[in-house]
Amino acid sequence: MSECEDLLVFENVTQLIGGRTLLHGINFRLRAKEVVALQGPNGTGKTTFIKLAAGLSKPSSGMIRVLGQESSRKARAQVGVLMDQSFLYGDLTARENLLYYASLFHLPNRVQTVDEWLARVHLHRDRNEMVRTFSKGMRQRLAIARCLLHNPKILLLDEPFDGLDIRHQELVADWIKDFKDDNRGVVFVSHDQTIVEKLATRSLFISRGSFREGAVL
Repeated sequence: MSECEDLLVFENVTQLIGGRTLLHGINFRLRAKEVVALQGPNGTGKTTFIKLAAGLSKPSSGMIRVLGQESSRKARAQVGVLMDQSFLYGDLTARENLLYYASLFHLPNRVQTVDEWLARVHLHRDRNEMVRTFSKGMRQRLAIARCLLHNPKILLLDEPFDGLDIRHQELVADWIKDFKDDNRGVVFVSHDQTIVEKLATRSLFISRGSFREGAVL
């Protein structure tokens, strides 16, 4: 994969919901080795952007391409997405949750892969506990393992550090850096300017449904 390859492209994307314009004429490119921070007040379209990029919503107009393909299931399988909704099942154990997602992605050696990720997010001891009993930070770590489990090329992370203590914030920050250095791309939402300055190669500010370019590191 070339470093300048476009991983994710928005071309003149507009999103209308209930007569309200959430995003207006968005043009955006995520390239390999980029970590793009999305910033802006609540309700300005950050989560809407993540949902569109992940294929969880369809735009009202415009085109979105993931790895050069428009609305392709194969391309979307190369995306790892973290939302406020964890997409975890409370009445399954941590291990059962990851095994379920590993089966959806047809991962080889899925048991080994799942156990490795449980260890990496420091949940190996809790692997047989029901997720509904987990703290917010534990659920967040498991959700991060879920979105990295299938080794995607693009990460879309909505407030990935929310609920994490300093130790696990640093761990996730290191993974994002390693992910970027492996010729992949990351878009993340954060209100924490310190984290943005530490991780982002580029910042975008959303205001009234439009992007404004921020600092480039």
